[in-house]
Parts: sequence; structure tokens; C-alpha cells
Amino acid sequence: MTKAPSFFAVARQPKWIGALLLSLAVAAVFAALGQWQLDRTFTKDKPAHVAYNLETVAVKIDTKNVFIIANRLSDTETGYWLVANSTDAKNKSLTIALGWSPDLAEVKAERMAIMESDLQKFETKLEGVFIPTEAPIRQTNELPYVFESLSLAQLINVYSPQKPLVSQPQILALNGASQASAWPPLEPINVTYDQVQKINWLSAFYFLEWLLFAGFAVFLWWRLVRDEQVLLANGPIVEKVN
Repeated sequence: MTKAPSFFAVARQPKWIGALLLSLAVAAVFAALGQWQLDRTFTKDKPAHVAYNLETVAVKIDTKNVFIIANRLSDTETGYWLVANSTDAKNKSLTIALGWSPDLAEVKAERMAIMESDLQKFETKLEGVFIPTEAPIRQTNELPYVFESLSLAQLINVYSPQKPLVSQPQILALNGASQASAWPPLEPINVTYDQVQKINWLSAFYFLEWLLFAGFAVFLWWRLVRDEQVLLANGPIVEKVN
């Protein structure tokens, strides 16, 4: 009885080495197509709900409602924003982010200066960029006027706890040009547009599909070599003729 050849003995034959190289080349093509799809699976877009153009508004600063927002980054430095409620000609509320400072004492002093000013008596023209509201975070600071997040829902409840308030859906962050006369100590708001990563699920599916095809190309080679190994082990099939 002839000893059955091993799988690797069959696979080392020139025809199967050639077939392996061919299957690897096909698998490489499929893998490249998969990589191409993977690159398109994850995209980064700027948030559509943020306005990027500078806007000019004429408002009256609500000097009774001036607050400090903690955990505000400017480049890599953490500090505070000074924000205030304001009203336009139609008496609609607009929250203004007035400026930034790394020094809480400086922001507190500027807050008091605005609250003691007469800004509520006349219109002030301000220029800035509209930014979205944030999810509210529970207050942890012992100072009641310091908040951990810039949340309109949270601030509006403080602006007008007794009756509903009609408010703009965004916050105006001042870019610095309109700050000089009203609040010189504070630095301009450094508005950054964080990119949002999105997943293209169709491209993700195609990536997995090409990956499957690449694996199948190698599997097909293995299956054909295995079939020949079994055939050689069992010997040729001879039909009996009656």
C-alpha cells in the first residue's frame, strides 16, 4: 500500500506553488480594494449645526445675569469664560460668551464690573461666531455663579426661573474685535471646530466583503491542494465493467 503524501509534499509541486502565488496576488488585489474602502469608511466633517461666519448683533447686556463657565480651553491652557444674557430689539434672549481668562479672580472681577455697569441701558454692537449649546453638567463649584458646562437649558432656568424665556438656540462667542471698549481684561474666545467622525456603513460592509474575498482566494488554493492529496492517497478510481 502506497503511503499517502503529506499536504506539504503536494503543495511543493511547481503547479501548486504557481497556484499559490496566483492566489496571493488575487488576495493582495482584494486586500487593496478593502483598504480603499476602509479609508472611506471613516470620514471627518465639521458639525453642520455650527455657523462659521462672523455675525454682528445689537443687544442690551443683562447685567443681572452674568456667569462664569469653568473648564474652558484656549489652545492647551484651561481657564474660564465670562458669559452674560442679553436681549435684542424684540426682547429675545441671546447668551454672549464675552471672553476668556486663565485666572478665576480676574474673571470674577470683570463679572462684578459688568454687573455694576450701565450696559443694560443702551445697545451694544458685538461681533462673534455662533457656537452650539452643550449638555448640562451638574454644578460642583461652591460659587453659585460658576457652571461646569455652557448649557442654554441650564442658564435659561437661571435667567428666568419664574416664567418661560424665548431664547436664541445658540451662543455668540466674541472674536475679540468688539471687546476692547466693554471688557478689555479678557482675552478673545478661542473657538475651535472639533471634527466629528462619521462611519459610512456601506463602505464598512464593502471592506468586510473584500476581506472575505481575499481570504477565500487563499482558501480555494488550500482546498484544491487538499483534494489532490486525498486523491493521491486513495489512488485512481477504476470503474468495474461487468
